[in-house]
Amino acid sequence: MNNYIHIQMFTKDIDHCYILCNPEKEPDRANYLLDWFHSKGIPSTAYTFSSDCYGTDPLFQTSSIWNFYNPWSKLYGRRVANITSHNLKPAEISLLMNFACIAKKAVDAGYSTVMILESDVLFHEDCLERLDIAMSQVPSDWDFLSISASLDMKPKRAREDVGKLWFPPYHSYFHTRCADSMIFRVSILKKMLKTFLPFAEALDWELNFQLTLHHAKSYWLDPPVMYQGSLNGDYKTTL
Repeated sequence: MNNYIHIQMFTKDIDHCYILCNPEKEPDRANYLLDWFHSKGIPSTAYTFSSDCYGTDPLFQTSSIWNFYNPWSKLYGRRVANITSHNLKPAEISLLMNFACIAKKAVDAGYSTVMILESDVLFHEDCLERLDIAMSQVPSDWDFLSISASLDMKPKRAREDVGKLWFPPYHSYFHTRCADSMIFRVSILKKMLKTFLPFAEALDWELNFQLTLHHAKSYWLDPPVMYQGSLNGDYKTTL
């Protein structure tokens, strides 16, 4: 990899950033992200806006959608975790499909570690500095990292954990706080690609299932360095 790009990325530990955003359909979100990257001196070669399909595309009017989405799937001992899993909206389905496309791109590119952001992510002012420090302290056995405030869920701190930045999730099944800001080992994405289709749940719930299925080691960053704009009223949700 080009060393200049690597150094100028969010942190030296992340090879590339993929953004689940369609700039034509979501110009306000794309412009915020582009302005932020530019203000931090991050080159355009370090990130990719990736939207291979959108909820209004013709695909969602055809029977072929069932090749990708099966809310009644019993594959791999799946259990339905989300009460809305039988009623995913086109926007939710397209988000899952775009995630699968990003995972394949990361694997095909030969990356080791990638960041994946949803379009409504917002950055804390000192995000880069805090994330760089956090990545230097992350446990070596990690597969998945949650770095956003998301639903404002906080990991429980034992007395001996005071001062630590990284915590395991509340429960072994709940890897994600939400899916707006995540870091993956590409090795775990490669495993997930073998079982991701057909998906059954909304993205954050599907990731919980997939990461559990493949015995991923997950950690949450606290305090987080990003937050989800649509949960805080900065954006109206598109789902």
